[in-house]
Amino acid sequence: MGKIVAGTKISCRVNRTLDKGDFSILHQLNWFNMSVHSNSEYAGGTWFKERSLAGPIIFTVADGLIHNADNIAGLLAGDGYEIYAYIGVDNMKITSPVMFGDTLRAEAEVIELRPTKNPERFLFVYQNRAYNQRDQQVIEYQTTMMVTKKE
Repeated sequence: MGKIVAGTKISCRVNRTLDKGDFSILHQLNWFNMSVHSNSEYAGGTWFKERSLAGPIIFTVADGLIHNADNIAGLLAGDGYEIYAYIGVDNMKITSPVMFGDTLRAEAEVIELRPTKNPERFLFVYQNRAYNQRDQQVIEYQTTMMVTKKE
């Protein structure tokens, strides 16, 4: 039996502190420019009191943390698999806002690795959670990837 089984922890070797420059460039790249994220005067009048990072961008950062340094690719390669396609994301919940200066870290674990109808392809599912420097969870979701067995 390989090491990819339900409950296997996927290591995350980096954290990321997000500053105003990160906020600006990430929102511009994604065109997610609602006033609460892009207009400091408007955001100052909300319960956030300042601009916050948009939920889809929180996902981008959290997923980048767990894929950094090929954490997932390395885990899969150890059992003879390689990533074929990123299939989808399910059950995404933004649980806390991300503000200027927050430092995010990710914790992920394997949900399952199962065969498909095609004997050369498998579905790899993992759960990811990201936390800020105060250990408040900011996002959670499940990702499904298609993987192939290397010859």
